[in-house]
Amino acid sequence: MRFAAHRRRQYRARAVVRLAGLIDLVFLLLTFFLATTALLDPEFRVGTMLQGRGSSQNAVHVPPVVVHVHAEGWSVGPRACSTVSQLRHVLEGLPSEPGVDIAVSADAPAGHVVVAVREARQAGMQALRLQTP
Repeated sequence: MRFAAHRRRQYRARAVVRLAGLIDLVFLLLTFFLATTALLDPEFRVGTMLQGRGSSQNAVHVPPVVVHVHAEGWSVGPRACSTVSQLRHVLEGLPSEPGVDIAVSADAPAGHVVVAVREARQAGMQALRLQTP
C-alpha cells in the first residue's frame, strides 16, 4: 500500500511594518528640532559684506572701552569708580560706537557685573563683551 505523500503547507508569517508610530516619532523629532534651533539674525553677515568696499581701508580703528570690575567697584581706564553714579557719568562721556569690554576679576561680586552691564547698555554702547578670568 502506498501512502500519498502528504505535503505540509507552510504558512509564512508576513512581516508588517506599522507606520503610525513612526509618523508620530517623525513629527516629535521635527517639533523638537524646530523648538531648539537658534535662529540667527542676518546682521552677523554685515561685517563680511562691508569689508569688500573700498572705504574700509581709510577707516580708523577705535578700540573698545574696557571696564574693569573688582571687589571695590569699577575702573574705566585710569578712572576708578566706587559708586554707580560715577560709573554712569564716565560711561556717558565715552563714544558708544566701539562698544565695551567688561573685564571681571575673580573677587568681583555678581552684582557689580550686573550693574556694569546695565550702565553700559543705558549709556548706548553698541557691542558688549564679557571677559572672565
